[in-house]
Order: sequence, then C-alpha cells, then structure tokens
Amino acid sequence: MSSRKFVTKEFTQPADDYVGRIGEVWFQEGTQTIRFGNDITPGGVPIGGGGGTNGATTVCAPGSPTVVYTASSSQVRTLKVTLQAVGYETGVVDFPDTHSAEVMALVNLRTGLGEASVYGVTYTSVSPLVTFDAQITSGLLEITAQPTSLVNSITVNSIGIEIEA
Repeated sequence: MSSRKFVTKEFTQPADDYVGRIGEVWFQEGTQTIRFGNDITPGGVPIGGGGGTNGATTVCAPGSPTVVYTASSSQVRTLKVTLQAVGYETGVVDFPDTHSAEVMALVNLRTGLGEASVYGVTYTSVSPLVTFDAQITSGLLEITAQPTSLVNSITVNSIGIEIEA
C-alpha cells in the first residue's frame, strides 16, 4: 500500500509567481484552477478548474446558441466540460426533463475554429433538450448550447477541466 502526505501551508507570494516543488499542488484563493509544481514554471502547471463560467448556471433562450462555458485564458486549448440541461420540451408542461452530456472541445490551430465532440448524451425527454458546440470568441474557447425547443428556454449547468498549451 502506498502512502500519501498532505501538507497545508499558506504563502503570501502570488500563486502566479510561486514555483512549486515537483508534485506540489496548490490553488490561488478565489479561483478554481489547481496548479501542479515542477521546480521550473512560475505559477506551476494548471491542471484543472477553469474560469469564466465554470460551475455556473446559464439560461439559454431558443433560437440561437448561448455560451455556457468559457475558457479562463487564450492559452487553454482543450476543454472537457460536463453539462446538465434542465427544462421543458415543446408542448410539455407537467414536469421538466434533464439532459446530460460531456463535451471535449479544442482549438483547431489550422483553422482557428473551435472543434467539439459531444458524448455520453443521456436525457429523460423524448428528444434532446439542447445541442452543444464549440466556438472561439476573442481568442477564448467556448462551449455553446442551443435549445431544440423553439419556445422554451433551457437552464444549463456546467463544470469543466482546462488544459493550457
């Protein structure tokens, strides 16, 4: 059986400047980005978390895509986001349905576009509540959701992992 060592300490040095020992993990208070030390890189290597709309709830109106997750920086080239949509299908008013999926998105360096793969799609409705896609806006990779209903808004919850270049 292997052992684990957990150490808790507080530094006054900014997390973006701190060079951690190999294997050391830390985060900057008020953010959701976990950093991994490698004895070289100031600020460490970001290994998870996110910015923008990570862990957020977004209401998506029918008719056009709505951004539901935004990468924390233009250096993020890969996102893995778990999404949960809750709402009503067209013509349904008795109870809301749930639609869950994962999206793997990346920046296509050849075209400058966002590419997305949607998988693990599961829903309680007869048809999917939303469609998911990726796009680049002002250099940031984003995940979008568009309700399939032409009349009902859908609420989307998101949580993601980001990988920088």
